[in-house]
Amino acid sequence: MISRYAAILAFLALTATRAEAQKPQVILVMPEPAMLATEPPSVRSASLITDGAMLDLLRNGFPAHLHYKLERWSTGGFFDDITASAEWDAVVRYDALGKVFQVYRIVGKSTTYLGSFSDIASAEAAIDAPFRTPIQLPKRGKKAYYNLVLDVETLSLTELDEVEQWLRGELKPAVRGKKNPGTAVGRGIRTVMVRLLGGEKRRYEAHSGTFRP
Repeated sequence: MISRYAAILAFLALTATRAEAQKPQVILVMPEPAMLATEPPSVRSASLITDGAMLDLLRNGFPAHLHYKLERWSTGGFFDDITASAEWDAVVRYDALGKVFQVYRIVGKSTTYLGSFSDIASAEAAIDAPFRTPIQLPKRGKKAYYNLVLDVETLSLTELDEVEQWLRGELKPAVRGKKNPGTAVGRGIRTVMVRLLGGEKRRYEAHSGTFRP
């Protein structure tokens, strides 16, 4: 009887662990204490685009736009102050003709093609893999902490042509360095967004503890 009860508890714990692992989340991975002044934090995530609602939107021609904003705050005075920030984007689109999910990352004026994937799990893995953030490194001896905000949205019908042009390199201000390509994809041209993900865009946050490099 006891062994059966223990087995049930173990099964419930395993189920809870799996459910937690599948829960959408974003995580800040801090460098080792000795590397805080020479290495920025990394970001990794889980299950951001694999749920049913997002997958349905992707398959129906709505690219997913992930916008990351990382801030470093100084502390120790009367008020905390932002001392550095960095923003970058990722775009996931479904190519119905090739039946593949295409993943891109945009950092400043640079766009990286992360690949084409035949299944959503592989595309998710490309998004979730640890990414070293492009934020400015802190000065030694200054107490600070990091705050990360990730917004996950689907692009509206009015933006699909803009996205297609950008991916083909036809948004010349973006690809020639006169305009941030992340802005071309989302921030600057966005006027109307599809609010099908629970009525709102999805927002995730992650924080570091206070540290002194």
